[in-house]
Amino acid sequence: MPDPKPLLLIGLAVAASALPVTQRAAARGCRMAHPDLSIYAIELTDSDSAARQVGSGAALTEDTEDLPHARFVSSNGAQELILYAHFEAGVDEYAEAEVRVAGQEALALEPLPAEVFRTEHGIELGMSATDVIDRLGRCFKRHEKKRASEVLEYEIRGADGDPKLKRYGYPVYYAEYEFQNGGLVRFRFGFESR
Repeated sequence: MPDPKPLLLIGLAVAASALPVTQRAAARGCRMAHPDLSIYAIELTDSDSAARQVGSGAALTEDTEDLPHARFVSSNGAQELILYAHFEAGVDEYAEAEVRVAGQEALALEPLPAEVFRTEHGIELGMSATDVIDRLGRCFKRHEKKRASEVLEYEIRGADGDPKLKRYGYPVYYAEYEFQNGGLVRFRFGFESR
């Protein structure tokens, strides 16, 4: 009887080649190329950079929907920046950040002296999915949220052992990017709460 191992390996290779590129990459265990660790010059979990950019002791909103967070609006009222504090965090330590198109209610928020909130790798609202992928890499999951909405999700498990991320001490880094009609309308990234 012939050895079944070569046939199994050929079958796995054929099955893997039928997957979309991003799923093949995930199956190989690839890593997000360039995780963002700062927004508007605020480095995740760094209280000094947060205090410098948005002031110290920003009022945190607590609700049942999400983590405690501080909200700000761009100087032109078009973008909203949300900084999330984990429950165990110190003052001005934000481990997650989100930028989204500002709604009418955001006009009551404290404005910051910037029209655009940009990450260290140049991610900002309005970009195409191709632009985001070119900057962050092809190791993502893609899904539709609504009929006209597409979401790209990146994740690094074992971040506490990753050379670039271990100093933050969190096991999981994530980033998600939501697009409508071809343009980025919301993104959120950071470390999952322990």
